[in-house]
Amino acid sequence: MIKLLYCLRRRPELTLQEFQQHWAEHHSQFGRANRQVLRYVQYHALQDDPIRQALPQAGAGHDDPAPYDGMAAAWFESPSALAESMTSPNVAAALEDEKLFIDHSRSSAVLCDEHVIVEPEGQGPIVLVECLARRADIDRRFFSERWLAHGHIGRKANELGLLQGYIQNHALVEDDARVRELEKLGTAAQGWDGIVTAYFHSIAVAKALFGNPLASEESFEDEKQFIDHSKGQYMLARRHVVKDFVR
Repeated sequence: MIKLLYCLRRRPELTLQEFQQHWAEHHSQFGRANRQVLRYVQYHALQDDPIRQALPQAGAGHDDPAPYDGMAAAWFESPSALAESMTSPNVAAALEDEKLFIDHSRSSAVLCDEHVIVEPEGQGPIVLVECLARRADIDRRFFSERWLAHGHIGRKANELGLLQGYIQNHALVEDDARVRELEKLGTAAQGWDGIVTAYFHSIAVAKALFGNPLASEESFEDEKQFIDHSKGQYMLARRHVVKDFVR
């Protein structure tokens, strides 16, 4: 299985509410109708996202561009299924509709291998999305190995009851055959080295974790060994499952 994550910024003339309303109420029909899409989830950025103030990692990148307004996640059986999907009339119509509300020049797509560190419990409506860039002195393969080793901290947070799910989405390494195949379609804009989705019962639970030394000190210090926080993007979002109620 392969996972496509699409980090979105809205057109400048739209408010966040207008962008998310069109995305949820109208554009979601294309994901539901696409037979190649096994699962489809929208993550809508919170209106007053407290993440930069609440999490030290998020506040490290003061020169970051505007935050994302949301992220779409779609699961496909294989790269060939994704390729077939991209040639369908349904996707052609979806791409036309995207022009009404998405600023493609400031959005980014990532093809990922999904690593479930902690299977999400229940609905987990609040999701922390972390778009990660590796340190300049390591390659993507080493970044992935080091990030997987970091997963034990997520398990600790889950044992404390402060994290209800934790998934690492690893961008395909540059020499992966699946990337080369999908480059032909123009769909392999690998803007990030990895994307976290961390799941919480509520914003209160999320803030409790962010204020715990496990996240603010132990995790932060370990991340510095492989993540360049100055280049990252962070977002607290509300999850909207469009197709298949998982992750």
